[in-house]
Amino acid sequence: MKFIFIVYNISIEEEVQALLKAQGVKSYTQWPRLLGVGEMAGARLDNGVWPGANSAIVAVVPDDQAAPLMKAVRALRAGEGRHEGIEAFQLNVEETTLTP
Repeated sequence: MKFIFIVYNISIEEEVQALLKAQGVKSYTQWPRLLGVGEMAGARLDNGVWPGANSAIVAVVPDDQAAPLMKAVRALRAGEGRHEGIEAFQLNVEETTLTP
């Protein structure tokens, strides 16, 4: 299994939700509002000086679902995400209490 962590500008929430649905991701956890500074996107601190915020989603998916999901995130990043910001990280899941 793979742990996919996606961080993105809240302005592309609908696109990310559509991507998850299209990729068959049925279970995930979301942090709806995150603040931070990115190397390319700059600061999103949700204030007058640094407006905007991010959101994050984590999904644990089967190995065969991970590559297509990452590819879809890359495609979104190459399009709308290029201006708004989206990044994904894939890690191996060593152990889980999830039932198969």
